[in-house]
Amino acid sequence: MVKQGSIAFGVVGVVLIVVAIVWWVAIGPSLIKLPSNIDSPMNFDGKMTQFIDSATQQPLPAGQELVIPFTAVRTFSSLADQYTSSVAVCKDSTVINMAGTELPPQVFQDPLDRKTRKFIQSDQSWAYTSQVVLNDRVGHYGPLFPGGLKVGDKVSAFFDDVSTAYDLPVVEKIGNFEDTGITALKIDAAIPATEYNPGVAQAFLGSQGLPMELTFEQLTAQLKAKGLDLGGLLTGLATVAAPADLQSLMAITQQPVKLKYYMEGKDIVYIEQKTGATVGATLNRTTTMQMDTSNLLQAFGIIGKYASDPTVGPAIQGVMQAAGQLAQAAPQKVFNQNMSIIKTSEASLAADAKKNIPLLALAKLWIPLIIVIVGLILLIVGGYLFLRAQRVAAATAHNQG
Repeated sequence: MVKQGSIAFGVVGVVLIVVAIVWWVAIGPSLIKLPSNIDSPMNFDGKMTQFIDSATQQPLPAGQELVIPFTAVRTFSSLADQYTSSVAVCKDSTVINMAGTELPPQVFQDPLDRKTRKFIQSDQSWAYTSQVVLNDRVGHYGPLFPGGLKVGDKVSAFFDDVSTAYDLPVVEKIGNFEDTGITALKIDAAIPATEYNPGVAQAFLGSQGLPMELTFEQLTAQLKAKGLDLGGLLTGLATVAAPADLQSLMAITQQPVKLKYYMEGKDIVYIEQKTGATVGATLNRTTTMQMDTSNLLQAFGIIGKYASDPTVGPAIQGVMQAAGQLAQAAPQKVFNQNMSIIKTSEASLAADAKKNIPLLALAKLWIPLIIVIVGLILLIVGGYLFLRAQRVAAATAHNQG
């Protein structure tokens, strides 16, 4: 009986050790899922710098840019009624109060894998309006980075406005972040100038009155203000150009000139090391605009054929010089938005993250560790009883002999 009991203890001990290993590898991570009661507000202070006159859409003189202070509340929350066992659907809403005027909220809907916190490619994923579906989102989303990162790691994060994911490096570990008692990681979230998603540009920039294209008449008016009378030149060409060229020029002038918008970011994000929760951030993003000059340069190519004409040649030479400058022109700054999470909000975010650390430790460390300890104890007890039974059996056999 003692021998059978020792074997039972040993078997149970081995089973518990195997269970602990399985818990560490699979069960523990599966239990750590995005909850259905997320409600995480972040309060920002910032300033908006406008480089374009909103009335004329012309660049403001250097040093006369318009700087407007603002506050913002960004709230990341669960849409619990849209959750499944594996997918969390969250709402990311930012409300900006600029110079005393509350602007319409900027709203995003984010379907995320509850275990990995990465985007699920789904039509439930949209930006600014449900009509701008971003079902190609990949990687992580700003407020919810993975826990357990370390300096030198890179994490893929998706930027909605430009619909592109970038690998962002973890660059620094900070103890007692802003006197909140937590350890934070600094993520360099800078991204190069990248073209806006067309739907996002229309929904976000268009709602601010920024044009998505210019008519040829608007373009020639802007060029004339800069000393380039393209309209007058085209009128002059009507007397000397070949009919086929005039027809091509006429077709080009009927097409709108597309405007391309780009966003460049110099963001910095701070996350709590164990939970991956955002506890601080500075979002510094500049939007620029560049004219799509492909049709315009095609027109200049046709016009250049008549550069030797004595009537319009001198004017064409000036146009061709301007065309070269236009093709090489740097993008025009439109606005810069620079905002940081305020100190009281950092403290609140850090406190929320701190509450979740023990739960993570329980699921990831303490439960499997306790199972391992119990398993080892049973294994040792079983081994001891087995050896004792062997000694008793040997002694009995010796005495009987």
